[in-house]
Order: sequence, then C-alpha cells, then structure tokens
Amino acid sequence: MKNVYELITMKRRSAAAAVAFTLIVTLTFGPAIRTAAVTKTSGKISRLTEEQKITHLLNRLGYGPRPGDIERVKQIGIEKFIDLQLHPQWLDDAATETRLADLDSLRMTIAEVYEKYPQPQLVARRINARPFQADPRARQANQNQIGDQANSRNSDQNQMSQNQMRPPANLGGRLGDKDFVRKLAAYYDEHGARNSMALLHELQAQRLIRAVYSERQLQEVMTEFWFNHFNVYWPKGVAQMTTTDYEMRAIRPNTLGKFKDLVLATAKSPAMLFFLDNFLSASPASKMPAEMANDAPEFVINQLRQRKFGVNENYARELMELHTLGVDGGYTQKDVQEVARCFTGWTLQQSLQSSTFVFREWMHDDGEKTVLGHKIPAGGGVKDGEMVIDILAHHPSAAKFIATKLARRFVSDNPPRSLIDRVAATYTKTDGDIREMLRTLFTSPEFFSPQVYRAKIKSPFELVASAIRALDGDTNGSPRVSQYFAKMGQPLYRYQAPTGFPDRADQWINTGALVERLNFALALSSNSLPGTKVDLNRVMAVGNKAQADQWLNRAIALLLNGAISPQTRMILARRLKAGVTVKGEMSGDSATVMSRGQAMENDEMMTEAQKLSRPEGVAGLQAQFQAAILNGGDLPFGRRSWRGEDNAPQPSVDLQLAQIVGLVIGSPEFQRR
Repeated sequence: MKNVYELITMKRRSAAAAVAFTLIVTLTFGPAIRTAAVTKTSGKISRLTEEQKITHLLNRLGYGPRPGDIERVKQIGIEKFIDLQLHPQWLDDAATETRLADLDSLRMTIAEVYEKYPQPQLVARRINARPFQADPRARQANQNQIGDQANSRNSDQNQMSQNQMRPPANLGGRLGDKDFVRKLAAYYDEHGARNSMALLHELQAQRLIRAVYSERQLQEVMTEFWFNHFNVYWPKGVAQMTTTDYEMRAIRPNTLGKFKDLVLATAKSPAMLFFLDNFLSASPASKMPAEMANDAPEFVINQLRQRKFGVNENYARELMELHTLGVDGGYTQKDVQEVARCFTGWTLQQSLQSSTFVFREWMHDDGEKTVLGHKIPAGGGVKDGEMVIDILAHHPSAAKFIATKLARRFVSDNPPRSLIDRVAATYTKTDGDIREMLRTLFTSPEFFSPQVYRAKIKSPFELVASAIRALDGDTNGSPRVSQYFAKMGQPLYRYQAPTGFPDRADQWINTGALVERLNFALALSSNSLPGTKVDLNRVMAVGNKAQADQWLNRAIALLLNGAISPQTRMILARRLKAGVTVKGEMSGDSATVMSRGQAMENDEMMTEAQKLSRPEGVAGLQAQFQAAILNGGDLPFGRRSWRGEDNAPQPSVDLQLAQIVGLVIGSPEFQRR
C-alpha cells in the first residue's frame, strides 16, 4: 500500500486541502468548545468530576494521558500523584534512560563535544591542510545578511560576539580549495567525527523521547519551561557546542529546586555567557596581563589585543527583565549599568578544544556599585555578580514575576490575581522554592476550576508528544518529527530572541500553523513519519469490519475521554460522510518538505568516500561546504543515519481509520490541554 506522501506526490488535491483548512479553523474557533469539553452534555457544571481532574492533571503536569494512565492515577489518588511528580527522584525512569543510551552527546563534557564534533578549523590543523579563508567580500555580505535578519533586540552585539569568537582563517588557502574539502571529508569519515547538526538532532530527540516515555512528566515539563525562560539560541556560534551542557547541567538539575540556584547556574553557563555576550564585557580600563599569552590560543590573544574593552549590558538587562524581575520590576537604566559592571570578567576560557566559564580579575570593574539600593563594596571580584543574583532573587518583583509565569503555564493565559499572590507568597516564604510554588498551584481551587479545563492551546511540541502518548505510539525522536515542530511554529532550540516562545494562544494560532497541525495528525495516524509509529488496530480495539461511526466513537473515547462538543461531532461526521480521503488532506508543501527530509536521511547514510564518488563528487561537497561555512549551516560531511531505524517498515493502517483518528487529533478538544 502506498503511503500518504507517495499518494500526495502523485496528485495534489488542493480542493481537499482547502476542506482540511476550513475544518481545522472552524473547529479551533468554534464557540461551543470549552463548555462541551467540561461536560459531555451541553449543561454547565460547577466543578470537575474526579476523572476530569485526573485528565486535567495529566495534561498540565505532563504531556497528556497514555492508555490506562487515568485508571492508574485513580488507584493511587490525585494527592499521591502530585507528590510523586514533585519528587521525580522517587520514580523509576530507567526505561526512558535506556531509550536515550545511544544519544552519546547528552553525557559528554563540553571538551568531549569539541573533540567528537570538531570545528573545520581544528581539523585543518590536525591534518596539516590549508584551512579555508572566505573571500572577505562574501563574508561581509553574509554578515550583513545575518545582521539584517536577526530578531534579537541586541543584533549588533550578537554580531560582535559571532565575530569575536570565530577562529581566524588567515593561514592561507581559499574557501574553494578542493583539496582541503576532500581532506576534511576524509578526516570526518576516518575518525568517526560528526558535524554539529547531530548535536541539535540529539537534543531535539531526547526532549521528545523524555516527554513521550518518562514517568517523571513534571520534571520534563519544567525542563522545557525553564529552558524557554532562560532561552539560548542554538545556532549562534559557541552555543552549538555548549547548549547540550546548558540543558543537562544548568537547567535539568535545578528544575524543582531554589530559583536562586537556577539563576546562578545559567549565569555561569558558557551557552548563556556567549548568547547574551557577557563574555565580551570588561572594564574599559582593562589591561591584559603578559602571562595571559601562555594560557590561551593565539587567536584568542590576538582578539583580546585588538578589542576595545567596554561594559556590555546585554546580559544585565535580560537578567532583570526576562529572568528575574520582569519588565515592570522596578529597576532603572542605572541599575542595568551597575549590574553590568558587577558581571564584568564573567567570561569564557575559550580554545579550539573547549569553552568553559572563567572569572578574569583583570577584566573586572572592581569599584563600588549600587544595585536596587543595595551597596556592593569595592574589591568583591566574582562575588559582585553572585551578590546581584542574591539581590534579584530576593526582590518582591521576582516573586510576582515567577509566580505569574508559572500560573500562566499551568492554569490559564490570564491567571487570577488571587492565585498569583498566593504563589508569590510561597516564593517569599520558602526562599524561592520552585517545588513548593508548584504545590501551591496544583492544590489551589483555581487549578481545578471548570473554566480552565482544556482552556490552554497546546504548543506544537505538546501536541506532538500528547498525540504519540494518546495513541500509545513509539518514537525514536527522528529529525523528521522536528521538521513538524518548525512548520507548526516551534523550532526547538532555535528561537532567536532571548524572550523564549511566548506562552499564549495567539503564538500558536495562525492559518499556516493550524493546517500543519492537521497535516501532522494525519501523518502520525497514517504511519507516514519514519521513526515514529502507531498501531491503530491495537490501540483502537475495533474490528476491521467496523463502520466509520464506530471508529469515530472509539477515537473520541480514546483521545478525548468522550468529551466532545456537538458542533465538533457534527463537523467530523460531515467530513467522513463526504468521503475526503487522507491523501487529500495534506498540502503539497508538506510533501515537498518531507521528501527533502528523506533525501537528507539517505545522504546521511553514505560514507564520505561514497559521497565523493557521486556525479557531483567533490564539487558538490565543496558547494555545500561553502554555503555551510558562510551561512552557519549544516556541513555536508560528518553525518550519520538517524539511529538506523528510519527505513524500518511501518505498520499498515486502513486509510479511513487513519483519517478518523487524524481528524480527532486535529479537533479543538484535543488541541487544548
């Protein structure tokens, strides 16, 4: 049987795609959605039933229920379930760790990442080849393009950091040197080295695998939440090599601890130091000591000698506005300047082999400072920055700001002031204990209010994870799924602004994203996502000779716990009666993207020698290499097939059954949590 994408490639049915678009827009904005989601009848209720409370918990504390999860929570009770999620160390998650065992980069130090995923400049030194040197005009044009496209509020400083940390390419040779490209490709092949895109793929894969399989659901939600709160942009220079360390060693261990500890861990992370340019920040009076020349690579020394030292305010501003106090947190521009002075000298020990945090006394402004009315004495050194974090973490605005963000994530886009005040009071009373703030949230009457039941729109990541869980599916986290995250508006680890993705419905509701949500649902239900599979015959537990309305009833019971509005049911029944097939629901653009993904997967399975033997040979690699170096993209070598599973046969599925399940996943009731 031909799969969905083969059928699409044969014939694109734009009229049917328009039907799919109309369906999903109508469903998402239908007026009866929320009322019907609370109760299976059209009447309103004053409180949730026990089963609805459990469904709500599974959707908010995690990524939705798997078959049997509601019954399991009933057995242990709601209070016990909350307590277990608040103490993830009490839950055995060995099975999930086993699924992650072959994602080696998750356990690597930054130095090991640099070794396994070497920069082309470092390889050039090792193989004694002439390293590339881009045409200055081409590089300048590329830098101008990057600067024009940057959506960061500090794009000029971002560009400076890119330039400062790029090792020089002035040792001879040109970017178009075929001999260099050939030797570089051979090195990656012979040494089992990989290019940095594999780091991104493994980061994205582990995020999805943990969300789908982990028993520690709340910890996974909080890891996603805090990474987004302290966002870094993976494609930016050194961040490619350090973001894995950032999530594994700065974010993940502190998700449920003290907020102050989390802020300090992120402040000292190489990824954050680079992303917000604090590694550049130095007192204008800085003078590099002579002995420094013996402790750093030549290119770093040359850059330091050529640099005009000055205080960089990027991190200081975002630390207060985005990380701790909020935009209305009561600080002034003078406070920003003083905080920036406190963090001078918090920089990177940078080499071609690693990037680590280091405090350089000679870069630090060691004078007296005043931050939010607090005197910071002269001569404090590295403790100046630590004192700032302590001041900010204990400020009343921090309690309010963090309480608001948590309430928005777990309760509603516009959480009640009374709830925010109680969570803020817990923050103050417990010295910023995240676990206790969450306990206050989860045990509040507002959390279980019928008005907030299925009232938040799922992000693309939440939609994908919850759909796979609801269908009891399997996934290896293939990059193919990550393509859908991006098409639906959430490219994981690639949100450029330091704000992170907004946690509001309007971030996810737009015409293109809504169509892609339905496209994903149909691709999942029809087993058209390599590396991810569902067995509808097993999970639906309905015979092959069942009628369409029986399948629809079963899908509603399985995916929505039976809660569906009359409007949604009417539209679904009408679509089924009209006989719109799965193959007509997918737009041609999606098919094109997925076919390109298949080409990329096939390319990754080839050795570098095989690539060089193709008709385009080294010329093709050379062209890709030039584009990658100039544009910061994926190198055309050092790739590997994705976990060796993407070409495995997928379970067959009845296309009408796949359509029914896909449309129910695309319904507003499932799109909400």
